[in-house]
Amino acid sequence: MSFYETSHARTAGLHYEGPNRHGAQITVDAAELTPGRFEIVVLRSDGYEIETASASNVHQARTAYLGFIHKYVDPEPAPAPLAGKYAQLRDDLAAALAAGRSAEDDDPEDGGACNFDAASLALPRWKESLVRQAAAEAGTGCFSWVLFGSKRYVFTPNTRSQGNARTRNAEAMTAELRRRGYDALDYSQMD
Repeated sequence: MSFYETSHARTAGLHYEGPNRHGAQITVDAAELTPGRFEIVVLRSDGYEIETASASNVHQARTAYLGFIHKYVDPEPAPAPLAGKYAQLRDDLAAALAAGRSAEDDDPEDGGACNFDAASLALPRWKESLVRQAAAEAGTGCFSWVLFGSKRYVFTPNTRSQGNARTRNAEAMTAELRRRGYDALDYSQMD
């Protein structure tokens, strides 16, 4: 039996070609390059290396291969349901989005400068991943912003506008969040 046949038999089953968790085609493969020297690689469909690992035995190669499959192919687990203050934030954000949408619909005039106005909240010591989950479940986007050394979270309005109407929407969101007890502040940015 040739070295190639022996090497192939030792890494048999350590090859995957198909979609990653986002639908893009990838290849995950383990190969014994020389006796006792294994390489495990993740490649895009155009051959570009995404990640590689080395191993000195079949067990290490299999472990690295399965780690890459878990990292790139297996679906991400669903996040745990929100509870407590994070569930309340989700519900309050949904109410603020509705208040903003109502303010925009009441006066749809959209003159003025294009902007990215939104509502922001100071949420000290809150977990960013759960704040982002609450925003997503409420139907909005979220990013962090540092103002005068303090972190704030900015929540985008549900809007069809880009000028004055968006500003009214964002201001109504901020007012609703402030009314619900949050340290809310308008985030204003011109395009």
